[in-house]
Amino acid sequence: MRIIVEEMPYMKSVSIVIGIGVGSRYEEKKYQGISHLVEHMLFKGTGNRENTLELSKVVEGIGGAINASTSEENTLLYVKVPQKVFVTAFDVLADIILNSLMRNDDLQREKNVVIEEIRKCKDTPEELVELLLDKIMWKNHPLGRGILGDEKSVKAISREILLSYVDKFYRPNNMVISIAGKVKTEEVISKVKKYFGGMENKEIKEYLPVREKQEEYQINIKSKKTNQAHLCFGFPTISRMHPDRYSVDLLDIILGSGLSSRLFQEIRVKRSMAYDVHSYAQYFNDIGSFNIYAGVDSDRLKESIKVILKELKKIRENDLPEEELIKAKEMYKGALSLNLESTLNQAFWLGNKLLLYGKPFTEDEVKKKIEKVEAKDVIQSARKIFKKNGINLSIVGPFKEKDREELGALFQEL
Repeated sequence: MRIIVEEMPYMKSVSIVIGIGVGSRYEEKKYQGISHLVEHMLFKGTGNRENTLELSKVVEGIGGAINASTSEENTLLYVKVPQKVFVTAFDVLADIILNSLMRNDDLQREKNVVIEEIRKCKDTPEELVELLLDKIMWKNHPLGRGILGDEKSVKAISREILLSYVDKFYRPNNMVISIAGKVKTEEVISKVKKYFGGMENKEIKEYLPVREKQEEYQINIKSKKTNQAHLCFGFPTISRMHPDRYSVDLLDIILGSGLSSRLFQEIRVKRSMAYDVHSYAQYFNDIGSFNIYAGVDSDRLKESIKVILKELKKIRENDLPEEELIKAKEMYKGALSLNLESTLNQAFWLGNKLLLYGKPFTEDEVKKKIEKVEAKDVIQSARKIFKKNGINLSIVGPFKEKDREELGALFQEL
């Protein structure tokens, strides 16, 4: 088991993150959503604390907060508490990992909760449009199936399958414990040995790599009566391990992060076509994507697509003044520094780096890599990413399949 501690003696809190190297891309299709369902079931009661109420009362009763999350490649359980009750918080998280009962009655009830979560996602166009995008980008791959699973797959998961899944992946050689705040490293190591010393390692099943190469543009339209048209572009790009990822991060800031970004200025400020428009980069172990979301007036969908593609083309064709790159670098570095002032964010940062990259990075190391990026690097990344045959577009709104060809013709703008 890997342990990482950031001693922050000037803080009044301690945050604990336990990361497990498993997420939705490790799942079989018939049991998709199992990683997320396990996350839910961990909070349903242990041999020491009977139910969710007892677990949450311990942490919330000492002024803390407890939660968890599931992504494509990891599952995180976390707690933030006042420093003086660190030992109690650690005991609760360890209890959840080691002693969860996973009772069948709880499982049947929690399946209904997850199914309602799936339905909520489908009723939320901003979330649905991203699911539809992943479906065409990653096709017959776990990355294209959605972290929550679907109603059929969730209903198919039995207690035996759930326990077998936990047994396979919840092993010390597949876990990271990351702690930040007013705590001593020696104390952390002592607690980890006390609680987790009896766990045994096991060979961990590998994830399914992405092998398909996109040859032409793809469009996915979900006809739905909405007040807005929701669109999401996606372009396949590099993995988190790639040395060019910092160029892509800066490209993301320049195009769609913040009020001064190009897409925000062009689409919202100058043309009043959207309230929300932004970009975001996703990184996985072996691939990634560069995505752009906008919610626009349905009558202006085509105009919006043209403006977005025009902005992508501009930066691809050497349009990146030095002062704009400097601003993006300062924005990146400033946001990083502000983010890491929090003990919880610090614990997430260190734990994720160790779990997903195999080693921690310091804040200064990342800032140095950002400073080394030149305008030509960002432009080169834009040229590699923004290609006609790499376009994926999902749309949720009052449109039909017959509109596909007409929308595809707009891609000539790129």
